[in-house]
Amino acid sequence: TVLITGGTGALGGHVARWLAGAGAEHLVLTSRRGLDAPGAAALKGELEAAGVRVAVVACDVADREALAALLAEHP
Repeated sequence: TVLITGGTGALGGHVARWLAGAGAEHLVLTSRRGLDAPGAAALKGELEAAGVRVAVVACDVADREALAALLAEHP
């Protein structure tokens, strides 16, 4: 499992695509808006079509408790 903070943004999307091409099996993409972020659903679909399990999660990684909960859900 690879966690990408800012995963639905332009840079995060490039990193996610690169990881998918390099054989990553499970990606957790975080952003403050989750699937409501512009382009997030399309990115998720693209990565899943490449055979990657993808979770897009709304999480403010500056919030220690929210981040701890996220990490507990995706070991």
